[in-house]
Amino acid sequence: MEFKKEYSMFWGCWVPSRQPSVEAACRSVLSRFGIGIKDMEGVSCCPDPVVTERLQRDMWLALAARNLSIAEKAGTPMATICNGCYETFFEAIETIKTNEDLRRKVETALDRIATTLPKKTELRHIIEILGKDVGVEEIAKLSSKRLSKLNVAVHPGCHLYRSHSREEVQDKPKMFEQIVAATGANLVDYGITRFCCGYPHRVVEEEFSLRMMLARKLQRIWDADADCVVVSCPACNIQFEFGQLELKRKYDIAFGSGIPVIHIVELVALGLGIKPEEFGLSTHRGPTQNIISKLE
Repeated sequence: MEFKKEYSMFWGCWVPSRQPSVEAACRSVLSRFGIGIKDMEGVSCCPDPVVTERLQRDMWLALAARNLSIAEKAGTPMATICNGCYETFFEAIETIKTNEDLRRKVETALDRIATTLPKKTELRHIIEILGKDVGVEEIAKLSSKRLSKLNVAVHPGCHLYRSHSREEVQDKPKMFEQIVAATGANLVDYGITRFCCGYPHRVVEEEFSLRMMLARKLQRIWDADADCVVVSCPACNIQFEFGQLELKRKYDIAFGSGIPVIHIVELVALGLGIKPEEFGLSTHRGPTQNIISKLE
C-alpha cells in the first residue's frame, strides 16, 4: 500500500507492555487516512524525562540520541504517542543543537557503538499528526454521530505543552481539544485541565500523588458529569486508570464504578466507527463499558 506520509513510530514502554489497544487503534486510525507506520527496530526506553534525566543527564541524552539516530537512518520522521517520550526527544534534539559540550559527549558515546549523531530528525506527537497531517476537518467529516452522547473531560498532560516558544505553548493542547470535538464528543469543562495528574510524583511520594493530585482532579471531573477522561499520554493513562484502583483499595476513595480513561487515538477510532472489539477497548482496567453504552 502506498502512503501519502510515513512515520517511524516510537511506541515507548507502556503501550506495548500494558496498553495494546492504543497501538491497535493508532494503526487502524492512521491507516484510514493513508498514513503509514514503520516500526523502529532495536530501540530502548526513550528514556524517562523526569527521573532518568535528573539522575544521569549524559546517559539519558546518549540513549535518546541513539533512538533518534535509528529513526533518522530509517529516512522517515519520528512519531510518538506519549507525552513523556515527546518531551525526551524534543529536549534531546534541542540539546544536541545548542550544547557543544554535551554534543561531544554524546557523539563519543555513540561512536563506541558505531552509531552516528542524529542531525536532522523530525519529531511529531500523535496530536500533531491527527491535527495537521490528517486534519481536524477531515476527522469531523468522517466521524459519525456515535459519540454525540459522550461527555469527555480532556487531560492534555504536562509535557504536551512543550514548545519552541511561549507563543506556541497552547498549540498542541488546543489541537487536542479540537480533535476531541471533531469526533462528535462533548467537551466538559472541569476547571483544572492543566493540573498535573501526579504520575511523576509517584516515585517520590505515592500518597501525595494519589490523594492530593489525582483524587483532586478526578473529583472535579466527576462533579462535571464527564463520562470518561481522554488523555494523550500512556503514563497519564496509567495514573488515571490504575490510580483509581489504588485510591479505592488503599484510601477508600472511589468515584462510582470508576471513571474510564482512553487515549485520544481510541476516541478517534470510535468516532470513525471502528468497533471497540476491533482494537481491544475491553483490555483497559477501567469500566470502558460505560463508554460503549453511550455510543449511538
